[in-house]
Amino acid sequence: MHEVFTSRPATAADYDVYARLLPELGVDDPTLPREAWAVDLMPHTLILERGGDIAGYAYVVALKETGYVRHVVVAPEARGKGGGRALLRASAERFRAAGCSRWCLNVKVGNVVAIALYSSVGMTRNYASTAMRLGWNVLSRLPGGEQGIMARRVEPHEDAALEAAFGLPLGTIALNRARAGAVLLRLVDAARPDEARLGIACFHPSYPGSFPFRVARPTLARPLLEAVRAHAPPEQDVTHVVVEDDAETKRALVEAGALVRVEILNMGGPIPERV
Repeated sequence: MHEVFTSRPATAADYDVYARLLPELGVDDPTLPREAWAVDLMPHTLILERGGDIAGYAYVVALKETGYVRHVVVAPEARGKGGGRALLRASAERFRAAGCSRWCLNVKVGNVVAIALYSSVGMTRNYASTAMRLGWNVLSRLPGGEQGIMARRVEPHEDAALEAAFGLPLGTIALNRARAGAVLLRLVDAARPDEARLGIACFHPSYPGSFPFRVARPTLARPLLEAVRAHAPPEQDVTHVVVEDDAETKRALVEAGALVRVEILNMGGPIPERV
């Protein structure tokens, strides 16, 4: 029989829960400082409890129409007892209350247990992504840029057009803009200034990394990364990108020397009435 779990919104006192359980995701993302977590993650975090003990947490973001499940972490001592489904149930309730009708998440390709859980609530595969790490020296080995392409910051009135052009959930860019220190960049073609589908990077210098990072073709990765580099702290000689649904750009980056950190599946679907 599965255990009885309860969930609640995170408070500032739950930072240690996040710091302790983040490594259970199996990725090498850095732990945010307490102050940054309180501003950027805490308002979107649900804490799972079982019998008064911490059993896990979920970091979930309600966008305009889509709920994005960013972290689902069950404490090792609580696994196999229904904690993952309880976190999904709590996430679905929050998303429905925010007016979302669909949800999505990323999962490591090899995490068969998690994939089975997400499939059981109606999620299906959307596309494959790759989280990568690269040194700035990789830029010189990428295919050359294109004439007339320049990078500049994204203006708020451009968000919807860029999200539509790259298939991003509505509200993605605004969410990233709200994070402290974020730099939102887009590519523009001088000959076709109204063309939205060229490139976009939401760069977070504190990580440092870009997600989303989207380009229309591999030859645009270099000018976009060069623009990102101008905003990177000078002491950091590497950056991270998540290449989504783009095998050609992934191949170009790997051939130039980028390292693959993890292969990911994006899954999603309608939020069911019962989880």
